[in-house]
Amino acid sequence: MEFGVTFTSRIGDYDLVALAESLGFDQAWFFDSQMIYSDVYATMAVAARETKRIRLATGVAVPSTRMAPVIAHSIASVAQLAPGRVELGVGNGNTARLTMGLRPVPLGRMKREIRVIQELLRGEEVMHECEGESHLIQLLHRDHDFINLDHPISLTLSAFGEKTLAFCGAECDAHLSWGVSPEMLTANRAVIDKAATAAGREPASIPSKAIVPLCILRSGETSASERVLKSLGPFITNLLHVLCEWDEQLLPGDAKIAEFVERYRNYEAGLPAERRHLILHEGHLVYTRPEEYAYLAPEIAEVAAMIGDPDQIIEKIRALEAAGLEHFAFQVTDDPVGQMRAFAETVMRRY
Repeated sequence: MEFGVTFTSRIGDYDLVALAESLGFDQAWFFDSQMIYSDVYATMAVAARETKRIRLATGVAVPSTRMAPVIAHSIASVAQLAPGRVELGVGNGNTARLTMGLRPVPLGRMKREIRVIQELLRGEEVMHECEGESHLIQLLHRDHDFINLDHPISLTLSAFGEKTLAFCGAECDAHLSWGVSPEMLTANRAVIDKAATAAGREPASIPSKAIVPLCILRSGETSASERVLKSLGPFITNLLHVLCEWDEQLLPGDAKIAEFVERYRNYEAGLPAERRHLILHEGHLVYTRPEEYAYLAPEIAEVAAMIGDPDQIIEKIRALEAAGLEHFAFQVTDDPVGQMRAFAETVMRRY
């Protein structure tokens, strides 16, 4: 099992990435959401200068917020600083688009954009459609130290729905999911493996990775403990946002929290329509807004995150590994240094 850690993209947090490397993490993921975090590629570039070994990945880049050629050149620019250790995670957009009042990118458009990115990263010429015109494009000057295409840059797709999973299996390098259960992963792998086989690919060559909200319990703590709920607050409210904004299309509902979700939907409906998308995403995966404190409940925390003592966390990760997971990354929140040290010492080194 590979282990990773996931950060909001804050350009000054390069010291945290260096710490992650020193603690033995294999990979660092960085959120790409232009309205609420620092620029993801600038953040990765600074982190690249401060590290030597750890892989750096977007988690995830969103076609349409940048054109496909810009995404390709941006990750290839970071690769010039960290050759052989960058990865391009791609998805159809949660906050990157919702914070601007836009819906996620349709699958058809995302496929076209991804194919352009892949061909450019292979150093090839490709036809690019823009503003009703089609033109041949290619990343030039690759031998003059502007970009690095000498090492393959894998493209990992954040995929949930069956059609997206099938595209991942047929054409992408790896699969990324969020807060996945062993049952969901088993079902996802079945779709990926079938599509890979049909495309003449080896299913094992397309690994599954996951980013998972997590809290390691200390002695005497439970999911209802104050520290636990404070730490998991941003994940709790994010789950409510997703269930309300995506209508259970992204994540299935859970009967244990149905009452909370309904209350939150009523709260959301009462927000000014023209500002709703701004209000909902203030504090996203950073802090909990005061008006959302009432939702910091253990019932939601247990659905939103992986919670347990070190032995229980290890057991849960092993269950995911048995279902086909090869890379487990957890998200940091209010105590990134303490959380990374605790995970490295109590989970990674005993796994």
